[in-house]
Amino acid sequence: MKPVIGRGLRTIAGGLDHPEGVCWSPDEKAVYAGGEAGQLYRFALDGGAVDTVATVPGGFLLGMALDADRNVYACDPNSGYVTRISPDGDVQRHGERVGYPNYPVFDGDGNLWVTDSGAWDEVTGGLVRIAPDGATERVGVPALRFANGCAIGGDHIYLVESQMPGVVRMPLAGGELEPVVELPRTVPDGLAVDAEGGIWIGCYQPNRIYRLDPGGALDMVVDDWTGEYVMSPTNLAFAGDQLDVLVLASLCGWAVKAIDPGVAGAPVVRPKVVAGG
Repeated sequence: MKPVIGRGLRTIAGGLDHPEGVCWSPDEKAVYAGGEAGQLYRFALDGGAVDTVATVPGGFLLGMALDADRNVYACDPNSGYVTRISPDGDVQRHGERVGYPNYPVFDGDGNLWVTDSGAWDEVTGGLVRIAPDGATERVGVPALRFANGCAIGGDHIYLVESQMPGVVRMPLAGGELEPVVELPRTVPDGLAVDAEGGIWIGCYQPNRIYRLDPGGALDMVVDDWTGEYVMSPTNLAFAGDQLDVLVLASLCGWAVKAIDPGVAGAPVVRPKVVAGG
Protein backbone atom coordinates (compact mmCIF):
# COMPACT_ATOMS: atom_id res chain seq x y z
CA MET A 1 0.00 0.00 0.00
CA LYS A 2 1.45 3.34 -1.06
CA PRO A 3 1.23 6.39 1.22
CA VAL A 4 -1.16 9.15 0.21
CA ILE A 5 0.99 12.28 -0.04
CA GLY A 6 -1.31 14.93 -1.49
CA ARG A 7 -1.38 16.46 -4.95
CA GLY A 8 1.71 18.42 -6.00
CA LEU A 9 3.70 17.76 -2.82
CA ARG A 10 6.95 19.76 -2.77
CA THR A 11 9.44 21.22 -0.33
CA ILE A 12 9.46 25.02 -0.18
CA ALA A 13 12.01 25.51 2.62
CA GLY A 14 14.58 23.19 4.18
CA GLY A 15 17.13 23.28 6.96
CA LEU A 16 14.63 24.65 9.50
CA ASP A 17 14.63 23.84 13.21
CA HIS A 18 11.47 21.78 13.74
CA PRO A 19 8.93 24.28 12.35
CA GLU A 20 5.62 23.92 14.19
CA GLY A 21 3.87 27.08 12.99
CA VAL A 22 3.38 28.75 9.61
CA CYS A 23 1.48 31.77 8.29
CA TRP A 24 1.20 33.57 4.95
CA SER A 25 2.10 37.24 4.37
CA PRO A 26 0.28 38.37 1.20
CA ASP A 27 1.98 41.79 1.15
CA GLU A 28 5.43 40.21 1.03
CA LYS A 29 4.35 37.08 -0.86
CA ALA A 30 6.23 35.14 1.80
CA VAL A 31 5.70 32.40 4.35
CA TYR A 32 6.68 32.79 7.99
CA ALA A 33 7.62 29.78 10.12
CA GLY A 34 8.94 29.29 13.64
CA GLY A 35 11.80 27.32 15.12
CA GLU A 36 12.46 25.31 18.27
CA ALA A 37 15.13 27.75 19.47
CA GLY A 38 12.98 30.85 18.98
CA GLN A 39 13.77 31.47 15.31
CA LEU A 40 11.33 33.33 13.07
CA TYR A 41 11.97 32.33 9.44
CA ARG A 42 10.71 33.98 6.24
CA PHE A 43 10.88 32.54 2.72
CA ALA A 44 9.12 32.55 -0.64
CA LEU A 45 6.66 29.92 -1.83
CA ASP A 46 8.86 29.00 -4.78
CA GLY A 47 11.90 28.14 -2.67
CA GLY A 48 15.13 30.09 -2.48
CA ALA A 49 16.89 31.59 0.50
CA VAL A 50 15.51 31.40 4.02
CA ASP A 51 15.78 34.62 6.02
CA THR A 52 15.93 34.51 9.83
CA VAL A 53 13.99 37.64 10.79
CA ALA A 54 14.58 37.34 14.52
CA THR A 55 15.44 34.90 17.28
CA VAL A 56 13.51 35.11 20.55
CA PRO A 57 15.97 34.39 23.37
CA GLY A 58 15.04 31.13 25.07
CA GLY A 59 11.94 30.86 22.90
CA PHE A 60 10.16 28.09 21.03
CA LEU A 61 7.76 29.50 18.44
CA LEU A 62 4.55 27.57 17.83
CA GLY A 63 1.46 28.96 16.06
CA MET A 64 1.54 32.45 14.59
CA ALA A 65 -0.66 35.17 13.09
CA LEU A 66 0.04 38.37 11.18
CA ASP A 67 -1.45 41.87 11.49
CA ALA A 68 -1.92 44.58 8.86
CA ASP A 69 1.54 46.05 9.54
CA ARG A 70 3.28 42.68 9.08
CA ASN A 71 3.93 42.17 12.77
CA VAL A 72 4.02 38.47 13.64
CA TYR A 73 2.27 37.27 16.81
CA ALA A 74 3.90 33.97 17.77
CA CYS A 75 3.03 31.68 20.66
CA ASP A 76 6.03 30.96 22.89
CA PRO A 77 5.25 28.30 25.52
CA ASN A 78 8.74 28.61 26.99
CA SER A 79 7.94 32.10 28.27
CA GLY A 80 4.18 31.60 28.48
CA TYR A 81 3.49 34.72 26.38
CA VAL A 82 2.47 35.67 22.86
CA THR A 83 5.49 37.37 21.30
CA ARG A 84 5.05 40.28 18.89
CA ILE A 85 7.85 40.48 16.31
CA SER A 86 8.03 43.54 14.04
CA PRO A 87 9.22 43.39 10.41
CA ASP A 88 12.63 44.72 11.49
CA GLY A 89 13.02 41.98 14.12
CA ASP A 90 12.06 43.88 17.29
CA VAL A 91 10.66 41.47 19.90
CA GLN A 92 7.99 42.48 22.44
CA ARG A 93 5.35 40.67 24.49
CA HIS A 94 1.69 41.11 23.55
CA GLY A 95 -0.81 40.84 26.36
CA GLU A 96 -0.48 39.11 29.71
CA ARG A 97 0.94 35.67 30.41
CA VAL A 98 -1.19 32.90 28.90
CA GLY A 99 0.38 29.76 30.37
CA TYR A 100 1.06 27.41 27.44
CA PRO A 101 0.12 29.51 24.39
CA ASN A 102 -0.16 27.27 21.37
CA TYR A 103 -2.01 28.98 18.51
CA PRO A 104 -3.38 32.52 17.83
CA VAL A 105 -6.04 33.78 15.43
CA PHE A 106 -7.41 37.31 14.89
CA ASP A 107 -11.09 38.14 14.66
CA GLY A 108 -12.59 41.06 12.74
CA ASP A 109 -12.38 43.38 15.76
CA GLY A 110 -8.64 42.85 16.19
CA ASN A 111 -8.94 40.53 19.18
CA LEU A 112 -6.36 37.77 19.28
CA TRP A 113 -7.81 34.43 20.39
CA VAL A 114 -5.11 32.15 21.82
CA THR A 115 -5.34 28.51 22.87
CA ASP A 116 -3.74 27.64 26.20
CA SER A 117 -2.88 23.96 25.86
CA GLY A 118 -2.59 23.11 29.54
CA ALA A 119 -0.73 19.91 30.40
CA TRP A 120 -0.65 16.73 28.36
CA ASP A 121 -2.67 13.92 29.97
CA GLU A 122 -4.58 16.49 32.02
CA VAL A 123 -7.83 18.32 31.23
CA THR A 124 -6.40 21.79 31.89
CA GLY A 125 -6.53 23.58 28.52
CA GLY A 126 -8.28 26.88 27.95
CA LEU A 127 -8.88 29.83 25.65
CA VAL A 128 -7.64 33.42 26.05
CA ARG A 129 -8.67 36.60 24.23
CA ILE A 130 -6.21 39.51 23.93
CA ALA A 131 -7.69 42.87 22.94
CA PRO A 132 -5.81 45.12 20.47
CA ASP A 133 -4.41 47.18 23.35
CA GLY A 134 -3.12 44.06 25.12
CA ALA A 135 -5.91 43.68 27.70
CA THR A 136 -6.17 39.94 28.34
CA GLU A 137 -9.07 37.79 29.56
CA ARG A 138 -9.75 34.09 29.86
CA VAL A 139 -12.78 32.94 27.90
CA GLY A 140 -15.33 30.98 29.92
CA VAL A 141 -15.16 27.52 28.38
CA PRO A 142 -14.97 24.12 30.07
CA ALA A 143 -11.44 22.81 30.55
CA LEU A 144 -10.07 21.49 27.25
CA ARG A 145 -8.14 18.31 26.54
CA PHE A 146 -4.89 19.89 25.33
CA ALA A 147 -6.13 22.88 23.35
CA ASN A 148 -4.11 23.20 20.16
CA GLY A 149 -4.75 24.78 16.74
CA CYS A 150 -7.68 27.11 16.15
CA ALA A 151 -9.34 28.90 13.24
CA ILE A 152 -12.26 31.23 12.66
CA GLY A 153 -14.91 30.20 10.18
CA GLY A 154 -18.01 32.35 9.81
CA ASP A 155 -19.22 33.37 13.25
CA HIS A 156 -17.53 30.47 15.07
CA ILE A 157 -14.09 29.71 16.41
CA TYR A 158 -12.94 26.14 15.84
CA LEU A 159 -10.59 24.51 18.35
CA VAL A 160 -8.52 21.34 18.28
CA GLU A 161 -8.55 19.19 21.39
CA SER A 162 -5.58 16.94 20.75
CA GLN A 163 -6.53 14.46 23.45
CA MET A 164 -10.24 14.36 22.63
CA PRO A 165 -9.07 13.70 19.91
CA GLY A 166 -10.99 15.97 17.56
CA VAL A 167 -12.38 19.44 16.90
CA VAL A 168 -14.99 21.54 18.71
CA ARG A 169 -16.40 24.99 18.00
CA MET A 170 -17.96 27.93 19.82
CA PRO A 171 -19.78 31.08 18.66
CA LEU A 172 -17.49 34.12 18.72
CA ALA A 173 -20.25 35.97 20.52
CA GLY A 174 -20.13 33.38 23.30
CA GLY A 175 -22.02 30.19 23.98
CA GLU A 176 -21.56 26.49 24.46
CA LEU A 177 -18.84 24.36 22.94
CA GLU A 178 -20.17 21.82 20.47
CA PRO A 179 -18.39 18.86 18.88
CA VAL A 180 -17.48 19.12 15.20
CA VAL A 181 -15.64 15.87 14.51
CA GLU A 182 -13.87 13.12 16.45
CA LEU A 183 -10.71 11.54 15.06
CA PRO A 184 -9.97 8.34 17.00
CA ARG A 185 -6.36 7.11 17.19
CA THR A 186 -4.91 10.42 15.99
CA VAL A 187 -3.30 13.52 17.52
CA PRO A 188 -4.89 16.43 15.66
CA ASP A 189 -2.90 19.67 15.80
CA GLY A 190 -3.54 22.45 13.24
CA LEU A 191 -6.57 23.90 11.46
CA ALA A 192 -7.28 25.95 8.35
CA VAL A 193 -10.57 26.95 6.71
CA ASP A 194 -11.20 27.03 2.97
CA ALA A 195 -13.46 29.28 0.94
CA GLU A 196 -16.14 26.58 0.68
CA GLY A 197 -16.36 26.20 4.44
CA GLY A 198 -14.23 23.07 4.59
CA ILE A 199 -12.09 22.49 7.68
CA TRP A 200 -8.56 21.21 7.11
CA ILE A 201 -6.99 19.32 10.00
CA GLY A 202 -3.29 18.51 10.34
CA CYS A 203 -2.46 15.51 12.53
CA TYR A 204 0.86 15.37 14.36
CA GLN A 205 0.28 11.64 14.38
CA PRO A 206 -0.14 9.52 12.35
CA ASN A 207 1.13 11.89 9.59
CA ARG A 208 -2.30 12.71 8.20
CA ILE A 209 -4.26 15.67 6.85
CA TYR A 210 -8.06 15.57 6.67
CA ARG A 211 -10.66 17.83 5.09
CA LEU A 212 -14.07 17.99 6.73
CA ASP A 213 -16.55 19.31 4.19
CA PRO A 214 -19.50 21.54 5.18
CA GLY A 215 -21.82 18.55 4.97
CA GLY A 216 -19.80 16.57 7.50
CA ALA A 217 -18.00 14.18 5.15
CA LEU A 218 -14.39 13.52 6.16
CA ASP A 219 -11.78 13.00 3.43
CA MET A 220 -8.20 11.89 4.03
CA VAL A 221 -5.96 14.06 1.84
CA VAL A 222 -2.60 12.88 3.22
CA ASP A 223 -1.80 9.57 4.89
CA ASP A 224 1.95 9.05 4.98
CA TRP A 225 2.51 5.97 7.12
CA THR A 226 6.21 6.06 6.14
CA GLY A 227 6.92 9.54 7.52
CA GLU A 228 9.25 10.08 4.57
CA TYR A 229 7.14 12.56 2.62
CA VAL A 230 4.90 14.39 5.11
CA MET A 231 6.24 14.14 8.65
CA SER A 232 4.12 15.23 11.63
CA PRO A 233 2.06 17.90 9.82
CA THR A 234 1.13 20.39 12.51
CA ASN A 235 -0.04 23.91 11.56
CA LEU A 236 -1.51 24.57 8.11
CA ALA A 237 -1.86 27.81 6.14
CA PHE A 238 -3.37 28.69 2.76
CA ALA A 239 -0.92 30.75 0.71
CA GLY A 240 -0.32 32.22 -2.75
CA ASP A 241 -1.99 35.04 -4.66
CA GLN A 242 -5.17 32.98 -4.98
CA LEU A 243 -4.76 31.20 -1.62
CA ASP A 244 -4.64 27.97 -3.61
CA VAL A 245 -1.54 26.46 -1.99
CA LEU A 246 -1.69 24.66 1.36
CA VAL A 247 1.53 25.04 3.37
CA LEU A 248 2.40 22.28 5.83
CA ALA A 249 4.55 22.75 8.94
CA SER A 250 6.47 19.82 10.45
CA LEU A 251 7.25 19.81 14.16
CA CYS A 252 9.36 16.65 13.94
CA GLY A 253 11.09 17.58 10.69
CA TRP A 254 13.36 20.21 9.17
CA ALA A 255 11.30 21.41 6.21
CA VAL A 256 8.10 23.20 5.28
CA LYS A 257 6.20 21.60 2.42
CA ALA A 258 3.16 22.44 0.29
CA ILE A 259 0.43 20.71 -1.66
CA ASP A 260 -2.22 21.82 -4.15
CA PRO A 261 -5.48 21.40 -2.20
CA GLY A 262 -7.85 21.89 -5.14
CA VAL A 263 -9.76 24.63 -3.34
CA ALA A 264 -8.88 28.16 -2.28
CA GLY A 265 -8.48 29.12 1.32
CA ALA A 266 -10.71 31.58 3.16
CA PRO A 267 -8.96 34.95 3.65
CA VAL A 268 -7.46 35.36 7.11
CA VAL A 269 -8.13 38.56 9.06
CA ARG A 270 -5.05 40.81 9.45
CA PRO A 271 -6.23 43.77 11.55
CA LYS A 272 -4.59 47.02 12.49
CA VAL A 273 -3.38 46.50 16.07
CA VAL A 274 -2.43 49.17 18.61
CA ALA A 275 1.07 48.39 19.88
CA GLY A 276 1.46 47.88 23.60
CA GLY A 277 0.00 45.74 26.31
